[in-house]
This record gives sequence, C-alpha cells and structure tokens, in this order.
Amino acid sequence: MTRKMRHPSRVNMDLRDEPMEVFRVLYPVFKNEVFQRREQMMRLTAFASTFLVLLLVTMLAVPPWSVPTFPTLWFALSGIALFSGLFAYLILQHADRHRMAKQQLIELEKELGLYQGGWQPNGDGLFPKNWQSDWAADQSVTIYLTILAALTALVICAMLVRA
Repeated sequence: MTRKMRHPSRVNMDLRDEPMEVFRVLYPVFKNEVFQRREQMMRLTAFASTFLVLLLVTMLAVPPWSVPTFPTLWFALSGIALFSGLFAYLILQHADRHRMAKQQLIELEKELGLYQGGWQPNGDGLFPKNWQSDWAADQSVTIYLTILAALTALVICAMLVRA
C-alpha cells in the first residue's frame, strides 16, 4: 500500500482550512444554542410565573365556594408542587445545556485566539479575557428558580389560608 505524498505547503494549508471550516459550521450552532437556551429559560419562568400569579389573584379575589376537604386540598397542593417542580426541572435542564454550549463556544473562541492580542488597533483581543469566566458567575438561573419558588410558596400559603 503506497501513499501519495503531498507537498508540505499543501498539507499545512489543508490543516488550516479544515479547522476553519469546522469553526464556520460549529460556531454559529453553539452561539445560537447559547441564546436559545437562555431565551427558553426566560420563557419558562415567565409562563410559570404568569400562571402562578393568575392563580394567586384568582384565589384571593374569588370567595371560596365551600370548605375544601383534606383530599381536595392535598390534590390542589400536590398539583401546584408538581407544576412548579416540572418547570424548575425544565429550567435546570435548559441551564445545563446553556452551560455546555457556552463552554464549547469559549473553547472554539480560544482555539481561534480571539482572546489573544492583536485583533484590534490598540493590540487587544477581539473579545475581553473576562468573557471566558464571567458566565460562570451568572446568577440568572438562581433568580428564575427563586421567583418560581416564591410564587409557589405564596400560592400554597393562599390555599392553606383559604382552607
């Protein structure tokens, strides 16, 4: 089995072209994934919060029809807990995928040297170096889950007060 020898400059160009093509394909995919996951977490939080606020306002505004029995109250409380738990799970699932896409995006940017100097006239990198680590301190998921937990607690308390 003989291999056809390529000219060394051609091999070097092939090695540079292939990673750039991979980058051109993968970078937009991961960038889009990062934004879509963040947006999805916000939408899930907004939907669940809207539902819980409407439920809370309805319970406080409408007079009770009758005294709920223990099974009825238990099912209602369980339903709210399951609803909120499901949304918390979905938010955490999107947060995990957001984190993985963000890490991969940063790795691609590092490989291209976008954080290294020389990209801008003043000698700085194309992206600030702190972008590599600032995302790890993002508190948005904590805020989303706190809002969900607080509204869930308010609805549960309102149900118990009405009982």
